Amino acid sequence: MTGPAHSEPDPARSGHLRTLLDTARTEHGLVGLGAVIATSEDGIVALAVTGDRVQGGDPVEENDAWHIGSNTKMLTALTWARLVESGSARWGMTLDEIFEGEDLHPGWRDVTIEDLLSHRSGAAPNPGMGWTLGAMMSRAPAQAQRAKLVSATLGKAPAGKRGTFTYSNLGYILAGRAIEVQADRAGNSGPQTYEELVGALVIARAPEGAGQGFGFGPPESGIQGHRKGMFGGLRPAGTGAEADNPSAFASAGTAHISLKGQARLLLSFLEGPGALPPAMRRKLMTPYPDAGADYALGWGIGRDAEGGTLYLHAGSNTMWLSQVVLAPEPGAVIIINTNQTGPGADAAIRELTGTLLDWAKDDFR
Repeated sequence: MTGPAHSEPDPARSGHLRTLLDTARTEHGLVGLGAVIATSEDGIVALAVTGDRVQGGDPVEENDAWHIGSNTKMLTALTWARLVESGSARWGMTLDEIFEGEDLHPGWRDVTIEDLLSHRSGAAPNPGMGWTLGAMMSRAPAQAQRAKLVSATLGKAPAGKRGTFTYSNLGYILAGRAIEVQADRAGNSGPQTYEELVGALVIARAPEGAGQGFGFGPPESGIQGHRKGMFGGLRPAGTGAEADNPSAFASAGTAHISLKGQARLLLSFLEGPGALPPAMRRKLMTPYPDAGADYALGWGIGRDAEGGTLYLHAGSNTMWLSQVVLAPEPGAVIIINTNQTGPGADAAIRELTGTLLDWAKDDFR
C-alpha cells in the first residue's frame, strides 16, 4: 500500500521540531529525545531526534528504534481484533471459554476479553515479585512462561473486583496468552506465539512502512535505555535481557519500533489511507464498558481544552518513556520518546505533548 502514510518528513517542519526538542532536552537534562507528527492526509510531516544513543556516545539517528513499553497494549488489542476478523475468535468470549479445560477459579470464569483489554478483569497490577525475579533468570521460552503464569493466576481468586478499573500488566499478559490459545484452537497452521501472531496479524498487514524497526525486548543496537546508577546519575541499561521486563511481559509492554514505523502504524487507527475497518476501529476505541469510562481497549481517552476527543497512552519499562496521542479532529498522530525516566523526562514529555498538540491543531486541521 502506498500513499500519504509512506511520505517523508518536511525539512522545514522537522527543523522546527528539532529546535523544540533541543530546548526540552537541555532544560530537562535528558540523554536522548525524539518525536514525530503524522497526519492522515499528509503522512509524516515532521520528525526529529536529538541527544545520545548512550550517554556520552553516538548521536541518536532518525531510524533508530525506541522501546515503547505499555504502548504495546494497543497492538495486543488489535491482534485480538484481527483474530475476530478472521473468524478465529469473537468479542465477548469469557475466560472459561478461552481457557477451556483449565481449572479456573469461579471469580475468573465470566471475565471477558474486553475486561482484560480495558483493565477491568480484577487482575492485580503485576505478577508477584517472586515470579518476576524467577522469570528474569529463566531460560524457558516466553510462551511457556506465559502459560505457566496464566495457569497459576487463573487457579486463584482475582485480586480485585471485576468491573473496577485497575491498570494491569498482568491482565494484558493473560490477554497475550488468550491470543495464543485461541489462534491454536482455530487451527492456525502458521504463527503460534503471541510475538509471531502480532507480526503476522498486525505488522505484516499494516500499510507500507508501518512497523519499521519493530521487535520485542530492548533494541539490539542503536539507542539504549538508562537506569539510575548506584551512586547517582544514569547508566546505560545495555541490550540484554536485564534491560527490559521478562520476555513473558510482551503483550503488556516490551515492544520497540522506530518513530517512522510507529507513526505509520498508528495512522491506521484514524480515518484515511490504510485505515483499519471502521467497525474494528469503533470497537477498539469506544470507552468500555460505557461512555462514562476513560479507557477503551488499549487506549486512554481524554478531551483537550477545545472539547475534542483524544486517545492517549504512555509506556515505560523504567528505562525508557514513550507518549503517543491520537487527535482525530486534526487527524494527527503525535509520538514523543526518551531513553530515560524520572521527573525531567516526565516534565519534558508533558510540555512537548501540549506544544505539539497545539501545533497539530493550528497547522494541520
